[in-house]
Amino acid sequence: MLNRNKFLFLTNLKFIFCTYFIVAIAASIHRYILGHEHYGNYLIFKNAFIHLVDGKNLYAPYPELGIDLFKYTPTFSILFFAFALLPDFLGLIFWNLLNALLLFFSIKMIAIEEKKKAFILWVVLFELVTSLQNFQSNGLTASLIIFTYVSLEKNNYLSAGISVALGFCIKIFGILAALLWFLFKGKIKFFVSALASLIVLIFLPLIFVSPAELVKIYKSWINLIINDPIHNLNYSVMSVLKNIFNIEIQKLWVQLVGIILIVIPLLRWNLFSEKYYRLFFLSSILIWSVIFNHKAESPTYVIAVAGCAIWFFNSQKSVLNIVLLVMMFILTCLSPTDLFPNELRENYFIPYSVKAIPCILIWFKIQYDLLSFRSKTETAS
Repeated sequence: MLNRNKFLFLTNLKFIFCTYFIVAIAASIHRYILGHEHYGNYLIFKNAFIHLVDGKNLYAPYPELGIDLFKYTPTFSILFFAFALLPDFLGLIFWNLLNALLLFFSIKMIAIEEKKKAFILWVVLFELVTSLQNFQSNGLTASLIIFTYVSLEKNNYLSAGISVALGFCIKIFGILAALLWFLFKGKIKFFVSALASLIVLIFLPLIFVSPAELVKIYKSWINLIINDPIHNLNYSVMSVLKNIFNIEIQKLWVQLVGIILIVIPLLRWNLFSEKYYRLFFLSSILIWSVIFNHKAESPTYVIAVAGCAIWFFNSQKSVLNIVLLVMMFILTCLSPTDLFPNELRENYFIPYSVKAIPCILIWFKIQYDLLSFRSKTETAS
């Protein structure tokens, strides 16, 4: 017989923490050894800070550096300064550790059973590796959305406000965490905290540039965002509609429909006190920020997978829910890996945006769960 006690270490959060720690370091060292062309995103962030200090345009192309455009807020370049000052070897390690460990602690702080946290963390880890290998900020973005939720659960409105503001300054869609404002008390405190934090962060670059230069920088950033085309390799609702159904709709219209759909459950204000209703809405926000993002690449999906895992391990275990999670794990988490033949990835998974499909289906299932959710009082009666 199988001795379950032998596998208890898999639900030990200390062991999982060590795993996250080691994986982050290993991914960093591996990419560093392969050469600078394998950590281009890190170099984009680093050079953005250097360009800001040198008075150069953050959003201009720099082909001589062999890196892509910087598309984050001017504030993000300031927040990255501590890493930019380090040698690349150390900067890469500490940047990935920040993303991995903050995501670990944000999930650990959710007020649910320890075993649920462990299962969520293991599922998320598979997708986190992809983000770590690309040195992106997705682990940090996901953690700030979750920290907003956790802070509001604990009535820590200052922390919640700072988390929302930081999330926006790192990735615009991080502002979706502000929707949690509807679910909790202390709305004025949360609003004031978020607004004050956002104002401070927006003007943070004034440490290095003049007000006139900052205005010019923000104009360049806004112009870049407005004219930013859909990425050819994006995995979103828009790409699925186009690549599978041959339906091409302007991204703003699709995102508008998505906004309407995500806020509809907020009409059920009598359920805001229900713990699992709030958790499902948190999951909805995490997934929405990816599947409706026209720039969502494969590494971005750690945010969506976190939402899928939080939903599944706190929902009733129906056949449909299990099938959706298995689909997500195979098609979203494992499809980019060498477990699948390269020919299958190149000819089917990538051209048809297969990675996005399970998360889109789960998001609609979560919306259904939110709209059909029954409180304990209703269930008892």
